[in-house]
Amino acid sequence: MIKKSLFILFVCLVAIQTVQAGDEWFRLYQQGLKAMKRGDYSTAVEKFEAALQKRPVDKRKVRTYGMHFIQYFPNRELGIAHYFLGNIPEARRYLEISLKQAPTTRAKEFLNRTSSQDGPPLPVPQKPKEKQEIAKPAASGSTTPVATPEKNVKLVGERMSVAVLPFQNNSRNPELGDIILDKMITSLFNKGRFKVIERTQLEKVLEEQKLGASGIIDASTAAEFGRGLGVDAIITGSVASTGAGALSIDARAIDTETAAIIIAHDAYSTSTSVQNVKETVDFLVTKFVTSLPLLEGTVIRIDAGGIMVDKGRSSGIKKGVKCTIYREGAEIKHPVTGEVLGTETIIIGEIQITDPFDKYSSGRIIKLEPGKSIAVGDKFVTK
Repeated sequence: MIKKSLFILFVCLVAIQTVQAGDEWFRLYQQGLKAMKRGDYSTAVEKFEAALQKRPVDKRKVRTYGMHFIQYFPNRELGIAHYFLGNIPEARRYLEISLKQAPTTRAKEFLNRTSSQDGPPLPVPQKPKEKQEIAKPAASGSTTPVATPEKNVKLVGERMSVAVLPFQNNSRNPELGDIILDKMITSLFNKGRFKVIERTQLEKVLEEQKLGASGIIDASTAAEFGRGLGVDAIITGSVASTGAGALSIDARAIDTETAAIIIAHDAYSTSTSVQNVKETVDFLVTKFVTSLPLLEGTVIRIDAGGIMVDKGRSSGIKKGVKCTIYREGAEIKHPVTGEVLGTETIIIGEIQITDPFDKYSSGRIIKLEPGKSIAVGDKFVTK
């Protein structure tokens, strides 16, 4: 009797866990659909991706509980959300998956739109989400979405300087690595976020150091090479393609002082055509720019352990990012009209973020201008 009771209890517990697991994918999918209706496509992407982790296949009829059934198309809706965000390569990827699993007119319609000559829609601005504070440093290679950079940031000092090394080419096309290298340098430059080293200068140094152009290089060697170029970060990675023509690009930015990965992202496409490669690289570079926003703030503490500033993970700051410290001086007035044209800017030095928390970050001093010292209340802007 006791054994029978225990068996019944075990079956009930398993049933409860199964229902809870089923409830989870259903809840996430419904939340994604609601986010789509209100135009919050970033949240929709997050919810549909989570639902796919629980239940990965699109189906016309899926049972939720009892005799209740719904249409379940997370791949299709995820592709459409990416389309409205302007992430065309990702949109195509998920829409094609949906068409293979459970073809629908809606999926075909949006897949056709991704090839339209009119181009993708403008990305929909999203409201920043409130994040719960967690007193734990962020991982250097995190790919968690970040907040939108602040507007009207005062540009003081230089922007982050980067050099793009040749990508390791694991595809069947021997020219694909060079094509992606050129497209990435062009896209990075056009975004205006980074100071990009020109390819001819890069190849000259590669030849001098006999590193070659295979793209096969470890992080420490990449960092050493970057220090020789005098850049803040090296971007390196790999490219692969399948027999069916699908394209995969993995890229990471490596800090040249510590050899640590600052950020890492990937991007996919269903084709290796020149247009698709360009769109995929542009999407990848957009991820890099979004992950390293221009931010400004204030020095809030100085002690033996280093510098503390008032921006953290919730603002998008990353471990390894360098910041220019400056101080605003006297007003600059027009000698005739008396109009205040601005304020004098005095550059004090540079710090590097070592431990980003939710609302603040700690850093270390890496450079001071002669005769200058950093003080509480000084301003900073990310490079």
